[in-house]
Amino acid sequence: MEVSHHAHSHQSAKNWKSYVGEFLMLFLAVFSGFIAENLRESYVEKEKAHEYISSMISDLQKDTLQLEQTIRVNRKLIKGVDSLLHYLKAPASDVVIKKIYVYGSSIGASILFEGENGTITQLKNAGGLRLIKDTASVNRISAYDQLTELTKKQGDAYYRSTLELLNLLEQLLDFSAAVNPSLSTIFYLNRDPEKLRLFYNKSYIQKQIITGYCAFLVLQKKEAINDIALLRKNYHIN
Repeated sequence: MEVSHHAHSHQSAKNWKSYVGEFLMLFLAVFSGFIAENLRESYVEKEKAHEYISSMISDLQKDTLQLEQTIRVNRKLIKGVDSLLHYLKAPASDVVIKKIYVYGSSIGASILFEGENGTITQLKNAGGLRLIKDTASVNRISAYDQLTELTKKQGDAYYRSTLELLNLLEQLLDFSAAVNPSLSTIFYLNRDPEKLRLFYNKSYIQKQIITGYCAFLVLQKKEAINDIALLRKNYHIN
């Protein structure tokens, strides 16, 4: 009986150790799987963030080129509006009226910046910003997006002003003369003092609007260049 008791105790101890060992093995397997899954998710998120940053840099590079072109064209328009204002105040003559037709085109179009917003839209709508762990990069991307919105608002004012000027322009000029000019063409100008005064004032305001718009474009170009440098440095992208 005593021998049987010892054997039973030895067997129980062995079973207990076996259970503990199995539990530890199972725990380590689950824990290792958990760690591996976390590492995998972290790697995937890091790669996704890197893809977003690379795409953002590409968008900023395209913005920089477009901003440069838009600034250049709008500065030419400012010079054109300056000339228009000069001839609107000059003594009326056939030469002066022809010049008004020529420089009137400077207020006939609004040359606007249309940024590349594909990546920033994804970052905001798909929650991509949370993947970017670098606070400085997130802040710069958000600040650039806000600046883009401000530039767009200025562009909207520019566009509305252009429409108002076109409405006045069609009351003052005869576009058929501009379409098919010849040596014998008579360039018509409505000499209504009130309409001419209003046209001059709105043209002057248009010049200020374009000048302000160019200031936003110059600032945005500077920010785009700085953001490209920062993102490349922080994410080691050549």
